[in-house]
Amino acid sequence: MLFKHPSPDPHDTAPDTLPQSLVPGGLMAGGRVRASLQALSPALERQLMVLSAVWDTTGDALMVTDERNTIVAVNPAFERVTGYAEHEVVGQSPSLLASGSHNAAFYEAMWSKLQSEGHWEGEVLNRRKSGVVYPEHLRIQVLRDPATGELLNHVAMFADMSLQKAAQRKMQRMASYDQLTGLPNQVLLRDRAEQAMAQAQAGGFQLAMLVLDLDHFKAVNDSLGHAGGDELLRQISRALVEVAAPTETVSRRGGDEFVFLLPKVDIQTLRLVAQRVLVALADPFLVSGQEAVVSASVGVAVYPNDGTDFDALLNNAESAMYKAKESGRRCVRFFTEQMNQGARDRMALLGGLSRAADRGELRLHFQPLVNLSTSEVMGAEALVRWERPGFGLLAPALFIPEAETTGLIVGIGAWVLHEACLQQRRWSESGLGHLHMAVNVSALQFRQGILERQVTEALAETGADPKRLELELTESTLMVQPEEVMDTLLSLKRRGVQLAIDDFGTGYSSLAYLRRLAVDKIKIDQSFVRDITVDADGAAIVRAVIQMARSLGLRTLGEGVETQVNRRALQVLGCDYAQGYFFGKPMPADEFEQWVNRARQPPLATP
Repeated sequence: MLFKHPSPDPHDTAPDTLPQSLVPGGLMAGGRVRASLQALSPALERQLMVLSAVWDTTGDALMVTDERNTIVAVNPAFERVTGYAEHEVVGQSPSLLASGSHNAAFYEAMWSKLQSEGHWEGEVLNRRKSGVVYPEHLRIQVLRDPATGELLNHVAMFADMSLQKAAQRKMQRMASYDQLTGLPNQVLLRDRAEQAMAQAQAGGFQLAMLVLDLDHFKAVNDSLGHAGGDELLRQISRALVEVAAPTETVSRRGGDEFVFLLPKVDIQTLRLVAQRVLVALADPFLVSGQEAVVSASVGVAVYPNDGTDFDALLNNAESAMYKAKESGRRCVRFFTEQMNQGARDRMALLGGLSRAADRGELRLHFQPLVNLSTSEVMGAEALVRWERPGFGLLAPALFIPEAETTGLIVGIGAWVLHEACLQQRRWSESGLGHLHMAVNVSALQFRQGILERQVTEALAETGADPKRLELELTESTLMVQPEEVMDTLLSLKRRGVQLAIDDFGTGYSSLAYLRRLAVDKIKIDQSFVRDITVDADGAAIVRAVIQMARSLGLRTLGEGVETQVNRRALQVLGCDYAQGYFFGKPMPADEFEQWVNRARQPPLATP
């Protein structure tokens, strides 16, 4: 956008002077130079007209400084972003935008890179004319005379990231906090507990975890109604927070179960702490004019005696809580080895699960994936089930977490990949069409570096079409060893395999990182979709995700669609695909085939 007047050409009939706005240190900016274009050659005139239009209409703010770093021109977008008019900043230093948020070392590093490499890019906090500090993504380019190397100008381009950052913060909060009570959820609890355990191990002290479950809450909830039950849970949450010390974490695990994390505790006073929690619930709560009396059973586990990691400590505290319920409720029980029947049950489950694939006990069910624009069935997600002898058909939630923890998920994942690919080929050959097959991938398959081999073997052994295979990965999986992940993703893409991010919005949600990934689709988590028509914030987030995905050339799929209202809302917002019980539940392959054939039949004509 800046030009230094070239050396005179003896064959050029154009004037050998340019308008003042185009001389070194000047700028072609908007309509001010259009009158001067008559003096230029037609080619240069056209070029300058195009650049002038870009300068005026681009959404990014542009600022040009001269060789002394004095502002010589800004575009209209600069005025909109910063609040400063052009006449207020021309002749000033860019430092008038500084917010004071960055130290001298930050700017020294910036100028060092500008001098050595000729450009700089990063995030900066600047201040508007109104005094409001805002985040921006800033790019600075140094312009030099190609003949002499003389510094001519600096061109800065920046975009206001305020809305993007606010959406990120909202998604991060929704991923870390319970939406009903505002308490930390289990994701945040785990993070804090693991930090506290590391500190306890280093300092040689103990910490405790208390699991609190309300007694007979269903009966109380039924008497109050759904809204009343929610309000009661909010009041209980506030009561528990009030008795917690500033260093303690109160978390809602789900339903009517809460967890206390005591990061540094004196074992002699721990029972008093647990009693303090019970006392907090002793007085009746008033909900919509009704008194609600609740009590709780509390289980306690202590690190490191009762567990050396988060899952072990939480499970043992929960075992103690169930012992408190067996003992008459409204009491506290500590974990002991004798009450750890759950551990023995877990060993039996893992023993059976380790041989489930070899024994032919694993099953695949398939949930339809539907094109929202055409209502066409475009594929299915493969979901594993376990036909456990003596227990019936188990849903993934009852065994997949244990498989993840123990590493059994690697073998199960390989089986699922193979069977899903085989089924995709069978459907294609049977005339069901070229349906896509979506398969969930475990983080452990990534970490062990075997996912690519498993996919290659499954495709080779089954003859499935790689272009119809879609691997679903969680955000947390993608953030582990990012360079290795990137290499694997690119290699899979070269084979034609499609990639999707599952449960988007519940993990890291790093938009900057998302741009680097070779994914094709974003699956919007059902927690956002479920309340899309009643929660304005949730709807705004879904809209933002869809628009962001579209700008990156990605498709979107809404999970957990249970009503026609949800379906229509997603369609209006521009979502591409959907899945959920509204369309069809996960079902065996033969039922899925029948479902697809019924869905493809034209409706009967009305007489």
